[in-house]
Amino acid sequence: MDGWSKATKLDQHTSKSELSLTLQGLLFELHSGNLNTTNPVEVKAGLLNIFKQCGDETKLQIKWCQLAVLSLNATQCVFTTQELNNCATFIIDVCRAANYLYCTVEALGALLYNTDLNTLRTLDVLLGERGMMLELSLGLAPEREVQHLALRCLNNMLNSVTDEMFVTHIVSTLTTLATARLHGDNLNRARLLSGVMKCLQTIAKHNTSQYLLEQILSIVKGSIFEGASQSTSPAISLESLSLDELNLSDVNEPGHTRYSQPRVRNKKGRGKRKKQDARDSPKPRIDHQNDSNKGRKRAEQETSWRTPRRKQAPNNQAPNKAQNSPQIERPSPKQHHPAAPPPTQPAASPAVVPPMDKNTAFNPQRQTDFSVSTSESEYSESDTEEGIQNKVTAVKCRTRLTSLQTLQHCISCVHKSRTFSVWSAFLPQDPTAGLLNVIQKEPNVKCRIAGLGALSSLIESVKHYFVAADSRPSKGRAAYTPFSQSLATDLLTLHSELLLQIPGCVPAVLPHLFQCLAVLVIHTPFSKLKPGLVSSILTESMKHLSSVGHYKVEAAALSLLCACLTVETPLPEVGSWLGANEQTVGMCLEHLRKTTHQRDTLQTLCQILRFYFTPVIHWWPQITDAAKLTLASSVDTLIQNMSLLVLEELGRALSGALEAGTLELSTLKEHWINILSSAIVPILQNEHSPIMPGACDILSTIGNTVFASFEVHTQRLIMTLLLALTNPTVPATSSACRCLGVLVMYPCIRDDLLFVADTANAIITALETTDSADSGLLLRVSWSLGNLSDTLVVNKLNNPSFVTDFSDILLGRLLDVSLKTAASNDKVKSNIVRALGNLLRFMKQSTHSKAHFREYVARSVDCLLRACTSGMMKTRWNACYALVNTLQNPVLSPADSTWGTDLFTTLTSVVVHCKNYKVRINATLALAQCLTRACYGGNFVMVWGTVLVTLSEEGGGPAMCGYTERLRFQLVLLLCHLVVIHLEEDHREMFRHLPHPHQHGALISQCSAVSTSEKLTTLEQDLVTAARVKCQQYSPALDLVLHMLTPTPLPSDSDAFITSDISSNTK
Repeated sequence: MDGWSKATKLDQHTSKSELSLTLQGLLFELHSGNLNTTNPVEVKAGLLNIFKQCGDETKLQIKWCQLAVLSLNATQCVFTTQELNNCATFIIDVCRAANYLYCTVEALGALLYNTDLNTLRTLDVLLGERGMMLELSLGLAPEREVQHLALRCLNNMLNSVTDEMFVTHIVSTLTTLATARLHGDNLNRARLLSGVMKCLQTIAKHNTSQYLLEQILSIVKGSIFEGASQSTSPAISLESLSLDELNLSDVNEPGHTRYSQPRVRNKKGRGKRKKQDARDSPKPRIDHQNDSNKGRKRAEQETSWRTPRRKQAPNNQAPNKAQNSPQIERPSPKQHHPAAPPPTQPAASPAVVPPMDKNTAFNPQRQTDFSVSTSESEYSESDTEEGIQNKVTAVKCRTRLTSLQTLQHCISCVHKSRTFSVWSAFLPQDPTAGLLNVIQKEPNVKCRIAGLGALSSLIESVKHYFVAADSRPSKGRAAYTPFSQSLATDLLTLHSELLLQIPGCVPAVLPHLFQCLAVLVIHTPFSKLKPGLVSSILTESMKHLSSVGHYKVEAAALSLLCACLTVETPLPEVGSWLGANEQTVGMCLEHLRKTTHQRDTLQTLCQILRFYFTPVIHWWPQITDAAKLTLASSVDTLIQNMSLLVLEELGRALSGALEAGTLELSTLKEHWINILSSAIVPILQNEHSPIMPGACDILSTIGNTVFASFEVHTQRLIMTLLLALTNPTVPATSSACRCLGVLVMYPCIRDDLLFVADTANAIITALETTDSADSGLLLRVSWSLGNLSDTLVVNKLNNPSFVTDFSDILLGRLLDVSLKTAASNDKVKSNIVRALGNLLRFMKQSTHSKAHFREYVARSVDCLLRACTSGMMKTRWNACYALVNTLQNPVLSPADSTWGTDLFTTLTSVVVHCKNYKVRINATLALAQCLTRACYGGNFVMVWGTVLVTLSEEGGGPAMCGYTERLRFQLVLLLCHLVVIHLEEDHREMFRHLPHPHQHGALISQCSAVSTSEKLTTLEQDLVTAARVKCQQYSPALDLVLHMLTPTPLPSDSDAFITSDISSNTK
């Protein structure tokens, strides 16, 4: 009968001796690998049945704990809430009765591993203010190893504990442990601090409390230097880190000094002999009274207390030593069990562990691939002083690594308003302190890489402050150093120190160093710093573009080069450097031909063509050939698309060079004919090609001049291919519609009625068949619809016959699909409202006379009015401008429409109350589009009052000065327009809306400055002159307006004079 079957058949009549023999037999079978643990239900039933029979017998309870450790390590048992609570209560009582033996605490940790602890009744007993686990972490148990075990248990429990009160108690305990002057040997202290940092790392990953982060950062700042120097130089001062203040809390930690290289030796041969001796020799009996060697022996098993749960090997197969040996835990030194055989292999050497998630915590087999650079034999030389010192060095190195990883987690969680205090704390003005000291002098490669990762995260978190950096000399002499100059000095120092680390840097660290520099470069305002910095970075990146045998170094150098090309484009310093270092493009093309780093190389070429084409203009034939070759030879869709992107940027750059006169039209035409025949047309004719969208985007960069120079058959070929690709079944629909939206605005073909109609039908089909959830496709097609509507308006102004020939049915379909698409997101809606305004302006009299088109007009105006008052500001701005286009159509008179009153009410409300000045300016412009007094109807006085009220208000401050001036400019022109078209019977109502007399002086000074501005066009000057004449005609009723439009200064009592004249005339 199987051992677990026997265990489940035990009952209350079983004697204690029989129960003890059963437990001892189960332990022996587990150690030897003969006990089947593949059935979790059977294992759980056996454990639960045995612990019910143990009673108050302490020896039996301890044996059950040992059995629970071995069986739960081998099997993933799922306990119910009631079973979990019963077992936890039982083990806690056993721990107290057995004076916290190692195996009893280990059983509790195994039971609670990877379980939801929020329903545990004894959680307050374990993690309360004076909880058992917290007391054990502080050294309550007489056995030293229990303290390390308790820390590992805490680390596991922190993955599922969500109550902030318990987490606060744990952090307080860890802070006490980390800042206390611990007694004992250095190895014990190093292991404890390593355990503390692992717990803090877990807390940082699962909690965002700013108070807890302050406590964690206070410990982290000191622990990143733990054991980095063996000298007796003064320790680094650590102050309390308050994220509201720029200081850090005092951690009384000795030995936190600047780095020096530790001494490490490898003696692999002797270590292997000792391991072999350990396998062959029998396990000695453990002296229950002597605990002097406990710490040293348990230090040899620096793996986690919790081993991975795995299936047991079949009984007829020998167990795998490499897998089974870490899972056999040593029984407590205070309780000897002769039935348990010795382990077949000593535990694995300690390892520096990477950040672990909840599912991989406490798994030694998953940690061995990230080990400290010390030999395995160092952990076998436990009897020598040098072996122990090597263990201490390795554990402290692991502590520093965990601390740096914890710092990176904390930086990502700190609130944006408090990140600069972390910057000041970990990057002080002294470049030999803080993270820079880690990057410069940390002896371990992995710790140095982690330091660079933490620095990159810190730069990302404070990047919004960098815009304030400015090293340019100020005009006056200040009594203090401005923040802008202090920040600029920090940035310059950081750049310089990172650049100094590049020479002599090991290849393993160099890619991370380049990545950190790239993050810094992207967010640095170089235009306000001293010149020469970007050139130095570019020069260093160029030196490593041909690092033979170091693939990652070359890729990182290309990324750094690309970052320099994208920062504050175009930067004159970068252009000058590229002009003096033309071999940069040549090296990129060489990488492209060697098919190494093609993605990074193509991205770099795109940035050069986009922003710095002029210095490298003579390279464009070679770039074209290289991109075409890569497109033809590569089978990777990503590389093919990036090659097409290079050709797209090249086409855009060549069009700009043609406009600037640096290229001949014949040369550019030959280039495009070559591209079309060799690359673009074959791709577009292959309906299964996944790179058709990129080919369509290239066609959109041809330009009107080059397209007009093509033969007619070439033009027709391009238009036919694009129209065919708008079919919804083709993956290039959005790109084809976008390209058609570009072509339809070319002057050489925009009056082609058939092409415009075909484009309109293609856009309508694309909008009708597109899923509303596909916002990307809707955005591109709606943008093309806006361009098409612009073309219709231009054709109406330049070619009246085009309006006559354009189909009313097609115009109705365009209005209908636009109104349906207007319900999409704001980005799509901003294009739709632009199209609606143009379509309403395009409408002719005969079309408007039809009833269903008048309904379209009413629905369109209602949509525009709703868009004026809701949504993002770009949509509102476009909606107001669409109303400008609508009112420019004399066919659509507001006075004769049902929507006229709503139109003026909404626009006047926007002018007065909207917070965005650009929206208010466009709304004012829309109010001025009614050419006659009759168009305003009964809303004339409302518009007049709105203008005077808005002119009387104060400006929006220095930041809005330019927009305020433009708004006042439009308001004065609207005022002049209203004066010119008003009727004499409007005087009484107009007078009632005049501002208070005390506002007349400021109003006159502001308006007179606008009316005499040199920015007025000829038409606007004529309008102001006509308004003055009209005011003189109706004097003195309009004397105030006349003074507003006259530059002549007024006497001091002008306000009272004007008011009295107007009052007498009105009476």
